[in-house]
Amino acid sequence: MCTSYYIKYTCQCKEMEFVQCEERQGTNVRCTPVTKRHRKDAQNFCESHLVYSNTPRTYITEPKPQDAEQ
Repeated sequence: MCTSYYIKYTCQCKEMEFVQCEERQGTNVRCTPVTKRHRKDAQNFCESHLVYSNTPRTYITEPKPQDAEQ
């Protein structure tokens, strides 16, 4: 049976790897239904949610609360 293995990243994205069964290898045919299996939980973000090391940093700070005694 053809199988789709997925990896779940900490950003909640999923990446799939499709593995064709031995019977169908070398063809463009897949099994129906395709078995879906969890491969692992990654300990990092997916590639599209990572930033480059030289990316400018932007810091967002919370506005300071105004004094009530003014």
